[in-house]
Amino acid sequence: MARSGIGAALLAKRLGGSVLVSDRKSQQELGDHLEELIARGIRCETGGHARLESEEFDLVILSPGVVPPDAWVRRWLDRGVPIWSELELASRVWQGRWIAVTGSNGKTTTVNLIAGILRAAGLHVEMAGNVGTAWSTRLPAPETRVFVVEVSSYQLEYSPTIKPDVGVLLNLYENHLDRHGDMASYAEVKSRLFRNQTSSQFAVLNSANTWVQSVEAGIGSSKVHFGADGNAEFRLEENKLVWAHDGNIEIILNRDEFPLPGRHNALNALAAAGAAVSFGCSVAAIRQGLRSARAVEHRIEFVAERSGIRYFNDSKSTNLIATMTALDSFASNVILLFGGRAKPESFAPLAERLGKPLKSIIAFGESRQKLSQELPDEFPVKTTDDLASALVIARSEAVAGDTILLSPGCASFDQYRDFEQRGTEFKNLVRES
Repeated sequence: MARSGIGAALLAKRLGGSVLVSDRKSQQELGDHLEELIARGIRCETGGHARLESEEFDLVILSPGVVPPDAWVRRWLDRGVPIWSELELASRVWQGRWIAVTGSNGKTTTVNLIAGILRAAGLHVEMAGNVGTAWSTRLPAPETRVFVVEVSSYQLEYSPTIKPDVGVLLNLYENHLDRHGDMASYAEVKSRLFRNQTSSQFAVLNSANTWVQSVEAGIGSSKVHFGADGNAEFRLEENKLVWAHDGNIEIILNRDEFPLPGRHNALNALAAAGAAVSFGCSVAAIRQGLRSARAVEHRIEFVAERSGIRYFNDSKSTNLIATMTALDSFASNVILLFGGRAKPESFAPLAERLGKPLKSIIAFGESRQKLSQELPDEFPVKTTDDLASALVIARSEAVAGDTILLSPGCASFDQYRDFEQRGTEFKNLVRES
């Protein structure tokens, strides 16, 4: 009964379906969500999934975090019951145009950049998916709208027919391997975004990411590349964002005209430009959209400055690559707040950032001991139970000119509902000081 489950249930009900929502949480834990569904005439099962084992269904829709037992999956498939994600349901209902964005890092920022460009082009745009609102909650909708949808690997597992007009694969790094097993399997799941596309549709791909390139041969749609190397049509060249086409190099924007910091954001902007051109937008609209870009909440988001100390919220960094990328946006004097529920990856590469830009690390939550064990003994790491106490420690050692950065590099589920709740608590703690 999280966002996508509620969205799928309400859409199925609007379409005339008889809906049961089943959740292992108790009635007390589900609270308002449960009341909303019951008020809409949707049957609800709480505290377990007994009815899933005993009742007959025509369709099963899985929330992204749900991994059903193999026996259930076999039983459903043997009966010919399709298993869909909420993304699959929404894409079958939606008959208009849409753009999908996936990858390990940068999805939310890129979705926002694409939406800003499309609005500058005069289109009626809505963002959906992991960017914050389940796509199903927006449907049905007039086909004059355009949806830009953030897509996760979990959603792609059960999305057999999705076919976006433009699909974007930003990058692939070690992530969610506890679910997918290894990088080859993870890359294969991500590549399903393009599986049903035709040659009249577009795949926007990172030209410099090894794992993205490993799946390119299997993509049958028209390919557009972005990156920092000279092989990409949309690339960085002498501190400019450019588009190479028809034998010409067209400057989209000078790097200093784009307000989001960091090389990673410049690459996100190039991916957005590639998607927008594929969708039919002019360079003028791209330029206008990128110039007006604003930082996404919880992604290297400036919070405040107190006594010369700057605070940034990067709670959306839930893996090490995202944290390393955030650190590369700062020159020096960063006190890093790091921790949460670790994914199966080593934290040792953080040692590469000692001095430039890392001044010290305050580790909190479940992963604090793992971090201490995997970094060299001389590395300045302090550990504590939670984010609030980590911030107290950081403040005690910060001086004017320092930056306190929450970029946890881990999932939030040891202490929080999601990364948004974690980031909001950090911002509240900073502003209450």
